[in-house]
Amino acid sequence: WYWHFVDVVWLFLFAAIYVWGG
Repeated sequence: WYWHFVDVVWLFLFAAIYVWGG
């Protein structure tokens, strides 16, 4: 479950940066 949690965090951070940077 740890790796899945890391993947979710990365996706969330990437989406947030994309929205704020866009």
